[in-house]
Amino acid sequence: MTTGHHTDQIPEAADAPATLRGITALCRASNLIRRELERVVLSDAELTWSSYDVLQLAISRRPIDTRTVAEISCLTKGAVSICANGLENRGLIRRGRHAEDQRRILLHPTAEGLRLITDVRPRLITEAQRLLRNPPDGVSHDAVALILHITRMQESAA
Repeated sequence: MTTGHHTDQIPEAADAPATLRGITALCRASNLIRRELERVVLSDAELTWSSYDVLQLAISRRPIDTRTVAEISCLTKGAVSICANGLENRGLIRRGRHAEDQRRILLHPTAEGLRLITDVRPRLITEAQRLLRNPPDGVSHDAVALILHITRMQESAA
């Protein structure tokens, strides 16, 4: 079966358990790496992965509405609001209304938010690279290879 996004074959029903095992391994690897990045880098900046993602999107897409943040980050709109509240209370973003649609809330980074990302992002990249070179216990080399493959695909699509 071909989709609009890729030409890979969808596994047959007999392969479904293997597919689920693969997805489980990738999710576990992602969770372990995310948790380690939060512990080693983001906790010093008093950020979670979700709040980092919301701030990073506010900076890279200046301004960005909360619905779009939710779609891109795969967070619920409620989770985006909670993150935005914390970031706003710390002076890292400010909220505003869309000029044409007052129902839409826009997130704007502040100078302090830009400074924080400028400090955190290089450390996050360095730590992520270290984790992929030396994965923590529980992260298979196959899962790391898949994460690296996804990274290369993202880079070539950019």
